[in-house]
Amino acid sequence: MVSAAGTGGGRVVFDRVAHRFPGGNGESPTEAIADFSLEMEEGSFVCLLGPSGCGKSTILNLLAGFELPSVGRVLVGGRPVLRPGPDRGIVFQDANLLPWRNVLENITLGPELAGRPREETLAAARRFIRLTGLEGFERHAPYELSGGMRQRVALARAWITEPPILLMDEPFGALDAQTRLSMQELLLSIRQVTGATVFFVTHDVDEALFLADRVVIMTPRPGRIRQVLVSPFPRPRRYDRLILDPAFTELKHDILHAIRRPEYEI
Repeated sequence: MVSAAGTGGGRVVFDRVAHRFPGGNGESPTEAIADFSLEMEEGSFVCLLGPSGCGKSTILNLLAGFELPSVGRVLVGGRPVLRPGPDRGIVFQDANLLPWRNVLENITLGPELAGRPREETLAAARRFIRLTGLEGFERHAPYELSGGMRQRVALARAWITEPPILLMDEPFGALDAQTRLSMQELLLSIRQVTGATVFFVTHDVDEALFLADRVVIMTPRPGRIRQVLVSPFPRPRRYDRLILDPAFTELKHDILHAIRRPEYEI
């Protein structure tokens, strides 16, 4: 199976995007996103960071095609996003595995629904089972797995078709600290192999600084971009060394300060 990464399909543009949710029972609409513009080059890793309720998941849903913007455009590979598509793999905080399918069957679900040849699908599944450390668990049911192992299955399922873009909505937020770090390292190692563009929503500053090329900081609702920080840390990264770097501590302080600033101080 040939990866779509490297073909130009991994470039993302948010062009002056705004989004409103209609109010119920005669109430006014809720303005979730306002004047959000961002460009992501192919193969980049962007973390979206901000206070609770600022519209981070709404931005991801617009890129996924689950919602259409009220104003502006979202472009993937130069084309407007109008619906979900196979060029964007998605991993949520909950693994959302089908309980009646084992690990292998959950991973191969997408290619099966797309009508991909079985031998090609199984070869791709074996590759991502190896990359995610799931060898020996192919026949296990989801209830037999830990939370971290279920997220490994979700990651393999999202990446088996090698989409040029991977969307991640706080995928490690429910995991314990040790498992979360293991999953972050796994994500970076697989991305190094596939070269995909990653759009990662998080509320964890340490996670954003460890993973991202750029950290996009949002204001409270309606969500706007307050600041974009470019990571000064070269890859590959080791978390145990990164947190001892004075630049890491300084950037973390700056980000926390930016998140807590009132909206009118943009």
